[in-house]
Amino acid sequence: MDVNLVKGIFAVYVVGVSLIRLMDDEDHYYLVVMKRVWGRSQGLVLHFITNVCVPMLFALVSFSRGIVNIASF
Repeated sequence: MDVNLVKGIFAVYVVGVSLIRLMDDEDHYYLVVMKRVWGRSQGLVLHFITNVCVPMLFALVSFSRGIVNIASF
């Protein structure tokens, strides 16, 4: 298995865990700190961008590179 595919799978896992934690009724420490520093809506947006969007983009790039590497064989 290609290393890029493994990185992509891990990034999807990180996104899933972050989304579950974000939608949970109980706020976690990191999210509470973000809300205190930036305000409620800006803290949620910043948390979503850093913990969901960036890993999702990383997963997309890793999957793409992994598929290209497998197709080139």
